[in-house]
Amino acid sequence: MSNRKQREKPQYVGGSRNPIARSGADAPADPDAPPPDSDAPAKASPAHRMGHQVRQPLLGWILALVGFLSMLMVIVQLWANGGQRQSAPQAVAAPTRAPVFAPTPTAEASQMLLGEAMPADQQAQQTPQAAPTAAIPAVGSVPDAPGVGAGFHDYYNAHGGLDILGVPISAPLTVNGREIQWFERARVERWPEYVGTPYEVQLGRLGVEYTAGRQFASQQFFVSQPDMRFFAETGHALGGAFLTFWAQSGGLDVFGLPISEEFDEVLPDGKAYRVQYFERARLELHSEAAGTPYEVQAGLLGTALYRNESRPKTIQPVPTVVPLP
Repeated sequence: MSNRKQREKPQYVGGSRNPIARSGADAPADPDAPPPDSDAPAKASPAHRMGHQVRQPLLGWILALVGFLSMLMVIVQLWANGGQRQSAPQAVAAPTRAPVFAPTPTAEASQMLLGEAMPADQQAQQTPQAAPTAAIPAVGSVPDAPGVGAGFHDYYNAHGGLDILGVPISAPLTVNGREIQWFERARVERWPEYVGTPYEVQLGRLGVEYTAGRQFASQQFFVSQPDMRFFAETGHALGGAFLTFWAQSGGLDVFGLPISEEFDEVLPDGKAYRVQYFERARLELHSEAAGTPYEVQAGLLGTALYRNESRPKTIQPVPTVVPLP
């Protein structure tokens, strides 16, 4: 019996049983519960848990706001940089094209035009095409232009001079043993093999050289009339104001045969003119000078070839058939 009572006797539990003294206790503890472990973390109070729950979403909102503001700053910076790059070309004024001057006269500059090809090492160093002139200049003088060569003086005066050949734009040159000189509208050449004949001095075939690679539609054969002539040698016709100018200004010796029909072509000044190409020239109809001696003029093919200016690419339409008489 005594042993039974000893077994039923409650064991002494160390530590205070005061519920206030126990941290986090809201009610008296179970007398039979084991003593709390001093090393275990204390449980948070409801107020502490509520503060932690409030601070956690607030921190998330703060981080999201910081990220949004950072992204917004990056977008603004990119937009500002892009706007500056786009507006920069508009602020730069278009470069002014410098005036085009004729290059220094050299024998090499005329090699290709006299039937001899340029050396391969010089072809890659050719000067770029010059800009078209603003307008076709009227017949006149060029300041500081070289004079007509002594060997070409008589020919120049006898074949139209200033009106037909224009002013000289180069000094006399010697190319392949042949003396030449460039003029606004022609190139005068001395052929030693024809010395003592009327063909010792001739005009270069600038019309053929200028239109190299272009194809002109031929005219159908017709019987020549006083105001319209057919040239079987080239298959082209010549009439009207061009025929009158051609016949009165030297004809075959000065201009050569026609190599195209009349057609409208846009020239380097940006305007369309009625033109016709010949072996040695291009005739142009200038309606603004109608009724004057300059209504029909020889084009500036000498200047165009000497400066290597851009060339028109107008396609000539099929010529109108000349009705039979």
